[in-house]
Amino acid sequence: MEEPAHQVYDDFYVQRGADSEHRIKELKLGIQADRLSCHTFIANQFRLLLAQAAYILLLTIRHAAAGTQFATAQVPRLQAMLIKGAARVRVSARRVLVELAAYCPFAYELRQITQRLVSSQALILG
Repeated sequence: MEEPAHQVYDDFYVQRGADSEHRIKELKLGIQADRLSCHTFIANQFRLLLAQAAYILLLTIRHAAAGTQFATAQVPRLQAMLIKGAARVRVSARRVLVELAAYCPFAYELRQITQRLVSSQALILG
């Protein structure tokens, strides 16, 4: 590499791990996957497995949110705005009904994401 050192750093070194570093940061800060405080290895391994499953679920939700304001949201924002929202859930033999509050600022986005997730699941099962 014959470019100046600052250009090599900016163009090559910084870019090489940008995406993977962001994913690791989301896992550690958003899901708290680095919290492995159990006494046994198996318990810590299970905690890490659950954290990875939660992260994959949130990535799936973010992928289904394409075209909305949540398409590029980081994991903590997805948790706070979409998952931790108040709703009434009614389960019957045939369906699960989720009733949002009368004023839900992200109701349209939630419906859109839910429809995309349901339709993609129908493609997988069908």
